Amino acid sequence: MFKGLRYLLLLCLSAALVLACAPRSVTAPTDGLTAQIPLLRQGPLTVVVQNAQGQPIANANLTLTQQSHAFPFGVALDTAMFEPSPPAAANWYRSTARQNFNAAVHENALKWYALEPEPGKLDFTMADRILAWSEAQGWPMRGHTLFWEVEQFNPAWLKTLPPEQLRAAVKNHAIAVCRHYRGRINEFDVNNEMLHGNFFRSRLGDGIVKEMFEWCLEGNPDAVLYVNDYGIIEGDRLGDYVQQIRDLLLQGVPLGGIGIQAHLEYPLDTAKMQRALDTLAQFSLPLKITEVSVSLADEQQQAQTLRDIYRIAFAHPAVKEILLWGFWEGNHWRPQAGLYRRDFSPKPAADAYRQLLFQEWWTTGSGKTNPEGRWQIRGYPGRYRLRVTANGQTINRDFELAELGTTVTVQVP
Repeated sequence: MFKGLRYLLLLCLSAALVLACAPRSVTAPTDGLTAQIPLLRQGPLTVVVQNAQGQPIANANLTLTQQSHAFPFGVALDTAMFEPSPPAAANWYRSTARQNFNAAVHENALKWYALEPEPGKLDFTMADRILAWSEAQGWPMRGHTLFWEVEQFNPAWLKTLPPEQLRAAVKNHAIAVCRHYRGRINEFDVNNEMLHGNFFRSRLGDGIVKEMFEWCLEGNPDAVLYVNDYGIIEGDRLGDYVQQIRDLLLQGVPLGGIGIQAHLEYPLDTAKMQRALDTLAQFSLPLKITEVSVSLADEQQQAQTLRDIYRIAFAHPAVKEILLWGFWEGNHWRPQAGLYRRDFSPKPAADAYRQLLFQEWWTTGSGKTNPEGRWQIRGYPGRYRLRVTANGQTINRDFELAELGTTVTVQVP
């Protein structure tokens, strides 16, 4: 009997060890984020309803509807859609952008090869046009990118310059662009993808990076300056990125934030992304998921991967913005990554995206004031409309719900 019991215990112990040591799923469940995100991202709202004498009104009927997000869910805007004679899809493109996003970045119009295809002929026309449209929507815009360390993405004329002339060109470009957009674009990726190229450093030495940052601030002292790279949430270059950031800070580089690209061609390893965000948070700098694209043939898998990226990022306190790198198959650098097909129909990824932003992370509510004339709820920061009905009257009030909370007082005559 005891021998059989001992054997059974050993069998159970072995099974437990096998389960403990078994490799975890590549796409670990993120269900815990459902409860975590509201705790992190929502703020308290208190509504106070009074009469003209400042006395509380009990049992006032309240209806609350969110109008927009404060957290920036951005998008890269394609240059062609803002040309003076744009393609036929431009109206649909702009309308769909307005419906889905609230922040922006130039996809290509601000890159050096686009701004200055010929030496000495700096032309901001298209970048300004895209910025003006974004400002008309009330959107903030990132500056991407002042410099690009990967050689192939630099103007042909720049590659022929001797070191002293190249250094002068870099200085002039940094100051000119940052000065031109001062007060309108106050955040820049300075030298894009330094883990994957060395065009400037190989010609001008490693110290050129600090000079780039300092020249940017000479053009705009208020600018927040970012590094930006890929291979981070996948984990293969995370250690290199950490070391690079640490070295820059030790050199006194005025680094203000960390950009993390998310161009995926396979399902996300959620544990690796979580570890990357946790690791980079050690620097106490804002993290931004700067470039999201998910290129998967399986549309359901694409939707799930996009959902995982957004949920993990939105659940992390260090993440301050998430930007999708294009949304339409008809003008996407990786067409398969579009949320909308060429015929404008939404893919499951578009539905997944909208369900997160405008259902799961969207606040509506209704209720009645208590005997003290108060009503309380938690909501995602952003613009709201409040409808109050009391004493036979209805009053609408628009207001902003801040991260730390807001109190709205409504007087009903």
